[in-house]
Amino acid sequence: MKYNTQNELKIALRRAAKGAERAAILYDGENRKLIQSSGANVTLYSGEVKTGESVKEQLEDISVLLIERLNARRGVRDGIGALGGLSERTTPLYFAKLSEQERISLIDLRDDVVEENGKAVLTTDIDVIRVNNVKREMREELGDLGLSCQETDFDKMELIEMSGVKDDNFLINIWSGEGDVWAINPYCHVLKVEDDFIQNLVGANQKKKEHAEVNNLRKMPLFEALKHYGEYGGKVQMNDGRNAEKDYRYVHEWLAVWGLASKVLGHDDEKMLKLMKEVQKETPWKIDFESAAKKMGKDIHFVAEVLKIKPETIEQMQRIQPQTDFYKEKANARS
Repeated sequence: MKYNTQNELKIALRRAAKGAERAAILYDGENRKLIQSSGANVTLYSGEVKTGESVKEQLEDISVLLIERLNARRGVRDGIGALGGLSERTTPLYFAKLSEQERISLIDLRDDVVEENGKAVLTTDIDVIRVNNVKREMREELGDLGLSCQETDFDKMELIEMSGVKDDNFLINIWSGEGDVWAINPYCHVLKVEDDFIQNLVGANQKKKEHAEVNNLRKMPLFEALKHYGEYGGKVQMNDGRNAEKDYRYVHEWLAVWGLASKVLGHDDEKMLKLMKEVQKETPWKIDFESAAKKMGKDIHFVAEVLKIKPETIEQMQRIQPQTDFYKEKANARS
């Protein structure tokens, strides 16, 4: 059934059961557009590819900056991920009612309000909105830890292209029906920085604010980050049962680090296949691109497009299975 207004759609979604019933309503693109918004994130990374017999050795010097997310309401861990979040938008009707000074005051606070010729204007350009989104969220999230991002050169930020990707999990499976809710189109970016920049952020005296959504910052080898989606269990779990202390909260952010790995390896199919074998050998759970793609409303060939490799290569990567012997050997070595 099609709905004519945002309010009608939200009423229908409130009444619908979580899961398949809500998903069916949003399957109609015209319905989804009524509550569509965006989010944006950035994975900061440092280091260079080096020579090495294994791909793990080649990526040894490359690290990423991750945040440990917190559920602000419950104060418990809520996965790891990149710096970022939902966009902050302004409706044309609200904007039209403001004075010029009030409009100017929204610059840097609303991602769709920008300055042109000395005046504040409303933009619908997603390429402007997504960059402003990252800048604001990074400033706010680091600010929650008493840190600053003033030295960041956002002009060097690169988009990991994920055409048409959706993040509707909260709306479909979690939303209680209270307050506003949005169907999200996420935009993932990577930004290369000096290693000292990441090290200084991680090593700084962090002063976490009350009700902050960031628990901590972590520097992690890129090779290690590639493993962190699909681990179920743990003391604290996300709504789908994944480990909230170790797994990426958002699947598109995890796919972005695979996109980063492919980028630094020159989108080389042979190296990516070898990388997958090495990562899966050290990971007891399945690195499951097919399941991840379904979470985003896509198929496995979409993953090949994101990584800019051949569809046959991603199919070969998907067929590789976990080998738990690696972890048994590690355990025996420690005993």
